[in-house]
Amino acid sequence: MAKPSYTVALMLAGAVLTPALAPAQPATQPSAPTQPGQPGTPLDPRALEESILRRIIAGEKQFIAGESTLIRAPDSVANPVPQVVFPRLRDALSTLPPFFRDTDLNFKLRTFYFNQQNDNDTAKEALAIGGWLQYVSGWAFDTFAVGATYYTSQPLYAPETRSGTLLLTPGRDPIGVFGEAWGAVRYKDYAVLKGYRVRIDEGYVNSQDNRMVPNTFEAITVSGKVNWASYDVGYLTNIKPRDSNDFISMSSQAGAPPGDNEGMVLTALNLTPIKGLTIYTGNYYAIDVFNTAFGKAEYAYDFSKDLKLEVGVQYTDQRSVGAEQVGDFITWNVGAGARVSWKGLAVGVAMHATGADANISSPWGTWPGYLSLQVTDFDRANEKAFGMGVRYDFGGTLLPFQIPGLSAKIIYAQGNDRINPTSGAGQPTTREGDLDIIYNVPGVKGLSLRFRNAYVGRGNPETLKEFRLIVNYDLNLL
Repeated sequence: MAKPSYTVALMLAGAVLTPALAPAQPATQPSAPTQPGQPGTPLDPRALEESILRRIIAGEKQFIAGESTLIRAPDSVANPVPQVVFPRLRDALSTLPPFFRDTDLNFKLRTFYFNQQNDNDTAKEALAIGGWLQYVSGWAFDTFAVGATYYTSQPLYAPETRSGTLLLTPGRDPIGVFGEAWGAVRYKDYAVLKGYRVRIDEGYVNSQDNRMVPNTFEAITVSGKVNWASYDVGYLTNIKPRDSNDFISMSSQAGAPPGDNEGMVLTALNLTPIKGLTIYTGNYYAIDVFNTAFGKAEYAYDFSKDLKLEVGVQYTDQRSVGAEQVGDFITWNVGAGARVSWKGLAVGVAMHATGADANISSPWGTWPGYLSLQVTDFDRANEKAFGMGVRYDFGGTLLPFQIPGLSAKIIYAQGNDRINPTSGAGQPTTREGDLDIIYNVPGVKGLSLRFRNAYVGRGNPETLKEFRLIVNYDLNLL
């Protein structure tokens, strides 16, 4: 069995060398005075709002809306926004029409080391480097915009006997593809029509950005916002999985037989009627495969600036439809969770229960449950699961010292009473413990270091062990 020690050394070297790529910061030179209301200036609230809107249109809603992380660790984390690498070029664009003036050009560099020692004497291991380059235009005539993102993952170490990490293709080949290439037209914030290759983050259909590159989709969508209600509807034809260069049909990704090329109808509604309350409903109708209806309500209340309570409930109904290309079934899942945060310390608990007829299926993204852990989704047939998570932000005030940018989280979850949905036979209890450490380096904006570790007991003599080392470095080129 190959030893991973030198791959770890390469990864750590990457973590050390990556900051050297950061643009040099100018000496304490005063910046030019800002003209009130001047578009594109750092303090212009209209420009900030427009930038956020364009990022939403570009498919980065997960960084703004967040994931359901009362217990679970997020797939990806938002780095501090880096400074513009080419400010003079940005200034030169300020006199041009909005389509050019408001251009965003961003580069994410990612290095990822993955090592899993399975409980059956097999292993998965790889080290990859890559990321993506994203272009988003401004709005021409306040109506039309375009965008494109090129994604890549290149192997640095990928032994033949340890495939399956999902950092590369199943054959351990590089990934290089325009995962996004879209055009959009809008009527104010009320309606945005967007089409072709896009990034979507809606409940069971999402980026699943926990490897080198995310899922992206070929679709046409209409989304918008009216007061405290926002919506998203669309028809999705294909998905590019995170470990592939190719777009395949939504039904094929769900396991339908070869030649079945059906798509999906997506509808979603998000309501924020009062401060702290979010109500989300989504329906994902995969033609001739199965339908998933998902809803959740979450409420956050600040008792003081140091003390916060969050509670949430969610429900999923999933059943086969049409030609039932992946089988005839009806199942459900219900979950609830709560978290208390105080001076940087957050303690959360959650539970989930699943129907006995089938496992919950989530082929188009990460399962949005509270107990979706690093290795295990606790959503199997007849399973009753519970979990607890403790997180501390070392920028908080509970401890007598602070380490800005550093956070650590430990999670434990256990699933009981699960069965094989085909035979009805009982299955062993699953226990998983996770550690997640994130450090957003204060001295280098855009640089984030992450270590993830999991231990899973599934009734076998051995314990599954997995760890991941991830370096993300975001550059705001314009």
